[in-house]
Amino acid sequence: MDFNVKKLASDAGVFFTRAVQFTEEKLGQAEKTELDPHLENLLAKADSTKNWTEKILRQTEVLLQPNPSARIEEFIYDKLDRKLPSRTTNAELLGQFMLDAAKEFGADTPYGKQFICHRQWLC
Repeated sequence: MDFNVKKLASDAGVFFTRAVQFTEEKLGQAEKTELDPHLENLLAKADSTKNWTEKILRQTEVLLQPNPSARIEEFIYDKLDRKLPSRTTNAELLGQFMLDAAKEFGADTPYGKQFICHRQWLC
């Protein structure tokens, strides 16, 4: 294990200068660094992709590990010969999330195409 003091000092210096720049921009003492519009567009797409991926991942976990109280409720309704109130199932909700994500990304993008293909598999 090599401990490079020069690299550590260099990294700390870069971190400190960036922290100073950020602070000055937030306090209004310095002009904010303008980003290229293409980069801002890519950052917005990355944020959107991250949000949809996390949303779909959470719903996939719900689908794979259902809520025990919902299963008990279904069992009780079945034993009492009553009709279960109509609700959107976890699979339908996951499919809807995938369709919404595909619409936002565009059906012609690879990420959007995958959501459409997997949504058809679920339904």
